[in-house]
Amino acid sequence: MDLIKEIVITLSEVDKKEFEQFLTRKRPGKGRKDVEVFAHLYNLHNSSIAKKNIFSGDQNYHALRKRITKALTNFLILKKSISEQKINKREGVILMISYFIERKKYKVAWELLDKEEKNAEKIKNIDLNLKIQRLKLTVLPYYNQEKFPIIKEKMIDLQIKQAQIDEFQLYFIQIRNELKLKVLDGNVDSPTETIRQAIQQYKNIRNEYNNPSIHLKVIEIIRSEYIINRKFKVFEKVVQKYYNEIPAEVFKDLSHVNTIAQIEYIMSYTFLNTREFEMSIKHLSKLSSLVEQNEIVKINYQAKYIAIDSFIKVFDLKIHDAIESISLFLKNKKSTITVQENLNLSLNLAAFLITEGSYSKAVKILNFMFESDHYYQKEMGREWLIRKDMIMAIAQTSLGNIDNSLRIMKAIEEKHKDMLRINQYSMVLPFIELLRLYIDNPNEVNLEVLSNFENKINLQKEKVFRDPRLIIFYAWIKAKYLKKDTYTVLVEEFDKMP
Repeated sequence: MDLIKEIVITLSEVDKKEFEQFLTRKRPGKGRKDVEVFAHLYNLHNSSIAKKNIFSGDQNYHALRKRITKALTNFLILKKSISEQKINKREGVILMISYFIERKKYKVAWELLDKEEKNAEKIKNIDLNLKIQRLKLTVLPYYNQEKFPIIKEKMIDLQIKQAQIDEFQLYFIQIRNELKLKVLDGNVDSPTETIRQAIQQYKNIRNEYNNPSIHLKVIEIIRSEYIINRKFKVFEKVVQKYYNEIPAEVFKDLSHVNTIAQIEYIMSYTFLNTREFEMSIKHLSKLSSLVEQNEIVKINYQAKYIAIDSFIKVFDLKIHDAIESISLFLKNKKSTITVQENLNLSLNLAAFLITEGSYSKAVKILNFMFESDHYYQKEMGREWLIRKDMIMAIAQTSLGNIDNSLRIMKAIEEKHKDMLRINQYSMVLPFIELLRLYIDNPNEVNLEVLSNFENKINLQKEKVFRDPRLIIFYAWIKAKYLKKDTYTVLVEEFDKMP
């Protein structure tokens, strides 16, 4: 394992500068070479473009690496301890109280414990509160003995709550492990019985089956296990069976309205990805109802609702409505949503605009995304970044800016070379090849050329275009080869999907 690499890819620019100061704090003269090597390694490991390590042949390189590794380790330990002191400064007060107890200053200790108990209850820190109650038990034989019944009751209550937290963790790990076996066996039964049997093994949580948080966690576990194994359709069947067996009272518990909204969102998004739009709309309407009822849900889910709803509109012959709904939402609500939600909706809007043929409008949106690739990769991930660049390449090609399009595609190939080898992204390079072929011979490409190419790469549309976002790219390139309208081709291709 390259420990330096594993550390530097987690460091921000601020962390980098702080570490360089830390590196030179004792030996400024010798530190310069250390800083130079560290700065090079930082840039090397944080770049999406493969670069050569210019120091690897230096005879002192390995000694420098050992020194930098040791310094990085010490820096992280120091930084972590300082941040924890800031976050958990109450722990420091607990140590101070112990000091007073050891010196038999019971009155002072008790007053401080009362104050800290209020803070612990305010932030709902059960572990800290238990420590406070234990210290009060230490003081009780000498001071405030009449408080024993209250302390006893609080201790028992806190211990039960702590046991619940621990049992929840054990329960969810058990569910995850049992689901892994089901996934490997290709089992499509509902996991309800497994879940009921598991929860009965934990006395402190066995009465919590109707807690919406439990069902959300289980759904997320099911989702992660099936998606890791790329079994989307199986997940759809399993999760719907499980959802149908969740007791009705769970969805009536409006004290957990945000959790219920997350369940409905996951269900709607699941059916969007498997192109079961009728089921997606069913769960989306439930989410919409919760958005209208609750302000917190509205803040957390209004952008997610628009994202799913607009995609469904595109495939329901309502692309103008989809474009209008996102445009209007971003115009009125941009300041109320997260950066990630804004970027995601903006990119969806650009994709819909190129499908409609409004290339200049798409470029205008993309031009406002002027941050560095590193920024977008950190905020949204490389898949999102590739998608953004591909949409720009399509728009530039359609506007006749061929040099720009070729430059963008070359950059995609170079920056994401490692990622494009992965099966999940195996269609990116063939798409680029088809686009270049169109650019080179726009009047000669036709359906026969496209079909021959699809046969050559063994294109399996049912698998590749399971994600509705990907079929938009294919529809655009096929429309160019057939000299047809992109949206018409998109709808035709979608209708052909089994």
